[in-house]
Amino acid sequence: MAKLRISTLERLRQVEGSLESRVNRVRKRTFAIVQVAVAAGLAFWVARYFFDHPAPFFAPITVVIILGLTGGDRIRRALELSLGVTVGVGLGDLLVHYLPGGMWQIPLIVGISLLVASFLSKSPLVSNQVAIGSILIATILPPGTEGGGPDRMIDAFIGSVIGLATIALLPSSPLTSGRQEVSKLLGIVSSVLDDVAVALDAHGTRDAHELDQALDAVHNSQPDIDNMVSAAKVGREVSNISPLMWGSRRRVRSLERLIPPVENAMRNTRVIARRAMVLSQDGDSVSTRLINIVDELADIAASLSDVFDARTEANEAQDIPELVRRLQIIGARSDMGVISDDGVLSEYVILAQARSITADLLEVCGWSRESALAALAPTSETPAYPPEVWPGVLEED
Repeated sequence: MAKLRISTLERLRQVEGSLESRVNRVRKRTFAIVQVAVAAGLAFWVARYFFDHPAPFFAPITVVIILGLTGGDRIRRALELSLGVTVGVGLGDLLVHYLPGGMWQIPLIVGISLLVASFLSKSPLVSNQVAIGSILIATILPPGTEGGGPDRMIDAFIGSVIGLATIALLPSSPLTSGRQEVSKLLGIVSSVLDDVAVALDAHGTRDAHELDQALDAVHNSQPDIDNMVSAAKVGREVSNISPLMWGSRRRVRSLERLIPPVENAMRNTRVIARRAMVLSQDGDSVSTRLINIVDELADIAASLSDVFDARTEANEAQDIPELVRRLQIIGARSDMGVISDDGVLSEYVILAQARSITADLLEVCGWSRESALAALAPTSETPAYPPEVWPGVLEED
């Protein structure tokens, strides 16, 4: 246990405040700005000079709205938004022309717009954009102003087409964000397990301050899990729609397969941290073998975090087999003999969660769930997955 270590919060600060992380954020924002600026200018130019519209403001506006969408299901939501903006502008022109003026005009326009939108799609995004487009036409840009009439609807359609084409032809990397989120979550798992191992090694006498910090980190990790899921969805959409990224589809699918085991590892880490807190408060202790297992899992999770942060398949091919071997050793040794003679309930729970995390990390390394469970030493006379102990694994290390 005499190794250089950092607390969970310190590791998070290092990850979020590192030079590489800041550079990646600046690069991503710069790319997004250039992407929107180029697409908006192109939409204005096409509407102005190809369609001879004098003031095609809806074309660049629609581009900015579509490219401003983030998160998963971006393509579907972009299509819905395109439909809503285009129909809203056209419907607004039509309703303002035929409905009487006065205080009842806006309520009627909004009501009719939402009714029409409800027949087009069940999506709230479509309904909102149809109503907003109609209100905009009725209040700020009524018929008769420059660029009015059907031109506005055409401009909105032009902006929609160019916005979607930009997503396809100027895509962001479908893998970088997802791998960074996976790396961050594995880093949190590593740091929390490290805190747990040190707390267990103190035999219930250590101040629980760092365990409190670790629990805060895992309890606040849901946004990071959501970001990982969202990044994977965005990567799949980009690789499907962009011809430039079709070659990345296999790697994107591999990234998507990582999501369940990484999420499970995080949730199991939450449980093991809470149980370590209970054990520490009770003043109980666990066996040295169990402490070593938790400590080894922390080190393996840290190594996996570094592998995915490197963003190169070469590192994976070099490092993953060795990490798999170490996890196999842990799995083969995580039997009921780990429990001390006077073991308490918390010790049993910690062992169970350590076994689960071992299986989760094997899945992160590419194993199937069945094979990962079979790598664990059996704790039942009739295990669902008969053990597949690697020859000589218990003699190594």
